[in-house]
Amino acid sequence: MSESDVQRRTEAILDRILSPADLKALSREELPQLCAEIREFLLRSVQQTGGHLGSNLGVVELTVALHYVFDFRRDRCVFDVSHQGYVHKILTGRRDRFPTLRQTDGLCGFTHPGESEYDLFHTGHAGTSISLGLGLAMGTAHEANRPHVVSVIGDASLGAGVAFEALNHAGASGESMLVVLNDNEWSISKSVGALAKYLSRIRSARVVQRAQQEIHGLLQSIPLIGNKIEDVIDQVREVLRHTIVQGHVFEELGVTYVGPVNGHDVGYLVDSLERVKRLDGVVLLHALTEKGKGHPSAPTHPERVHAAKPAKKSPPPEELLGKIETDSAPKTGPAYTAAFATSLKEICERDVRVHAITAGMPSGTGLTEFAERFPNRFHDVGICEQHGVAMAAGMAKAGLRPVVAIYSTFLQRAYDQVFQEVALQGLPVTFCMDRAGLVGQDGPTHNGVFDLAYLRTLPGFVIAAPRDATDMRRMLDMAVRRDAGPVALRYPRDTCPVDEMIEADERREMEPGKAEELIEGNEIMLWATGALVRQARVAVQRLKQRGVDAGLVDARFVKPLDDELLARDLRRCRLVVAIEEHQRAGGFGAAVLESASRTPDAKAAVRILGIPDRYIDHMTSRDEQLASLGLDADGIEKSCLAALRAKLV
Repeated sequence: MSESDVQRRTEAILDRILSPADLKALSREELPQLCAEIREFLLRSVQQTGGHLGSNLGVVELTVALHYVFDFRRDRCVFDVSHQGYVHKILTGRRDRFPTLRQTDGLCGFTHPGESEYDLFHTGHAGTSISLGLGLAMGTAHEANRPHVVSVIGDASLGAGVAFEALNHAGASGESMLVVLNDNEWSISKSVGALAKYLSRIRSARVVQRAQQEIHGLLQSIPLIGNKIEDVIDQVREVLRHTIVQGHVFEELGVTYVGPVNGHDVGYLVDSLERVKRLDGVVLLHALTEKGKGHPSAPTHPERVHAAKPAKKSPPPEELLGKIETDSAPKTGPAYTAAFATSLKEICERDVRVHAITAGMPSGTGLTEFAERFPNRFHDVGICEQHGVAMAAGMAKAGLRPVVAIYSTFLQRAYDQVFQEVALQGLPVTFCMDRAGLVGQDGPTHNGVFDLAYLRTLPGFVIAAPRDATDMRRMLDMAVRRDAGPVALRYPRDTCPVDEMIEADERREMEPGKAEELIEGNEIMLWATGALVRQARVAVQRLKQRGVDAGLVDARFVKPLDDELLARDLRRCRLVVAIEEHQRAGGFGAAVLESASRTPDAKAAVRILGIPDRYIDHMTSRDEQLASLGLDADGIEKSCLAALRAKLV
């Protein structure tokens, strides 16, 4: 189905919803039909563009009810992570932009203040919505007619340490706010931990949920006095609930717990929200939802419907007639994530000390099969990066070799533990930072472009970047064999090239601080790291065709840098170009400049090709982002030629 077909095929009620005011004009009887139409729209639209499908299908009724009860032009609403904000976007006038979802210059996949007054924050990391909501409540407490503040958080995010810190403070603060717990038992993967089990006990007490709704329906049918009796009967509900699930942890924190309620009964949700908005203090409304509701695969494969991939588009006819190849593009191997997973399994077969740790992302980090093969050596700590890193330090101290697989952007959440518990102690923990670099459609909240700057400052750290699957295996093996000090490997969301230039047994020994020269050159030397070695190689080949004596070095290690080989190039070349998929500030190029400052007889000028001092917006693909920043082969070639023409060297 084409994008235009997706726009045309909408139902009558949804066509009338251009703003929350239009939603409020509907009768309650029309809300279920609206929810059905929104769900159908999501199924059609998101499967064309790609995006977070399962989480949004699960919050249709919840989001409709929130906008029906509250006025978020004045009231405040914060979505945790905000990848489940598609329904919110539809209701706030952005439905016509859904064909551009997560595309270049299109609709963002998360809430974004630049898109709408209804979006307060551009968020993409879990666990922070309660903290943000409490801050909003404090900031508006002085207003005479203070707005309601609503924080929506998932059950997996609630397990994050920062969420509990926020609840702990909120319950004792005396402020008023509503926390809506969207409990579907999943993040990307199945929710884990004692809290997940606790919520499951509540969820399994279906008798409470059914009794509440039956009592509610009965009381609403009594003219005039139904609502008054229902306020009193709330106490009966509490007694009934406590007989099944005792000692509510939320109430011990000073939070009023309400629920569980059926998160797909929009009428009951509206009634529940109307009641809790009248309560003072911190209130937690526990809504039970089904991830991917309405998707045919959701009941059996909720993890698979978490994110939909864009529909494949057929190339134009002229491209099918034959494409002129100006370069022999490298063949592609497995995804870097798959290369890591394969390498780790091989290493674990021969080293029983190796354990794998992830923070709620076993599938994203490639560890699903590892968990099945080595269940006693796999640890999913949930969305608790700080705890996971500190636990790894304890494991390393006890003689194990923990491998911590976390996305680059999420390892930032555990910076203090990386420093205090691991680096300062000189412990052999291996950090495997997936999604290091640009990530295309997810944009600035997920771009992993800051890790070098904060890890490179920590003494004793080894930081490496594999250019292909072969070096992934060699680097990981090197890392787990080390007896002291942490090692970090960074690699992107991309496929590995098949490196035909140097066979595995002919490559330079994998030793920290030793780079590898791939192409000889005397005029310009390109020093590249990781996946950008592929782009730099093509650029060097083109420069040589132009008569420029260019060469290429795979730095392999950002820290320690190969000062000896770099000094050679600084002394004999006109230009050294440092190429990195990272912020220029504090990254690999900065390390090259620092090394150059320690080389008194250097004659080469140094140029850094990296990410400028700004946040990089989402685009349709990582390749498009690289091209826009001049980090593809074309951009690298042009930058080198421009430096020569400008007589900078």
